Amino acid sequence: MPAIDTVKAHYDALARRDLDAALDVIGDDAVWEFSGPDTIPFAGRWLGRSGAREFFERIRSTVEVRAFRVTRMIADGDTVAVFGSERFLVKATGREWAVEWVQVHEVRDGQIIRFREYTDTTAIAGAYAR
Repeated sequence: MPAIDTVKAHYDALARRDLDAALDVIGDDAVWEFSGPDTIPFAGRWLGRSGAREFFERIRSTVEVRAFRVTRMIADGDTVAVFGSERFLVKATGREWAVEWVQVHEVRDGQIIRFREYTDTTAIAGAYAR
């Protein structure tokens, strides 16, 4: 399966809110990275499928998704860059963030083995700040 098809399957599952299906295409040895300050509950380096699950559970438990849009995917071999935007509401503070992002995936044998997101973490941290 081409790398872009693996990544599309992941995003399609997330759009259906089917976390198990989204995790099915993440490798057991994956590295999931979201750099940011400690005030962002899902910031950090997450290891394996179980780490990716924790990443998504922390997002799901702390925010309401107001908008999440993929605008473009570009593949170069086993690397897929996904461009998009989101608007989330932090449940605990009632504050929103709205950002654009690029999420870079590396795929091996039909599994996402690395994820890195590049976005405005200052806006996200501000929404979590009390």
